Amino acid sequence: MKAAALIVAGGSGARFAAESGEVPKQLTALCGRAMIAWSADALARRDRIAHLVVVLPAELGEWVRAVLAPWTAEKAHAFVAGGATRQESVFNGLRALPEGVTHVLIHDAARPCASPSLVDRVLAALGTHDAVVPAVAATDTLIRDYQGRVDAIVDRVHVAGVQTPQGFRRELILRAHKEAKARGFHSSDDGSLVLALGEPVHTVAGERTNIKVTFREDVAIAEAILRNGVTT
Repeated sequence: MKAAALIVAGGSGARFAAESGEVPKQLTALCGRAMIAWSADALARRDRIAHLVVVLPAELGEWVRAVLAPWTAEKAHAFVAGGATRQESVFNGLRALPEGVTHVLIHDAARPCASPSLVDRVLAALGTHDAVVPAVAATDTLIRDYQGRVDAIVDRVHVAGVQTPQGFRRELILRAHKEAKARGFHSSDDGSLVLALGEPVHTVAGERTNIKVTFREDVAIAEAILRNGVTT
């Protein structure tokens, strides 16, 4: 297996920007470093990850290059412009992977707290499966909310939240994206594109500390996790 990682930072972070002002979410400081630097490091530090492709708005290219740690910059194979949707951004990144890569981990820049153990679990599972996603079991009571009232209670026993990094055999995830594009099928999750092909997607244990920074208040939570060294 020759693995690469795709760091997806192509979005505008509209929900975050509405609360935080002009600073792009990808460059928001967490414990003195840009969020994307933490996210990229989580993948680049693993010896089994040979290359890194970063997908981001074109105007942020030089800024992001400047904030990456030296060991991460060394593995950076390409910086690719994102698309109008996350799905388009990932597809752009997949097409920029270097020759010889057989597997790819796709990770959101908005998840800066992924631990080495999580990355290693995904890589290990790719030894026997072609599509792997981290999942965390739901703990809250889940409802279906319809027009401001509870319409139904959802059984949480078999419900889980999906995280990144997600791992795939390169040929499979490329085929899934091409087929989705041809059919006009849209999803914010790469594993769902593989499921749409009728191919199995396997799970590994995710982490509750692997939060997605979506709103401004998430920054304080992410910083607390990083200060406690959960990701080292």
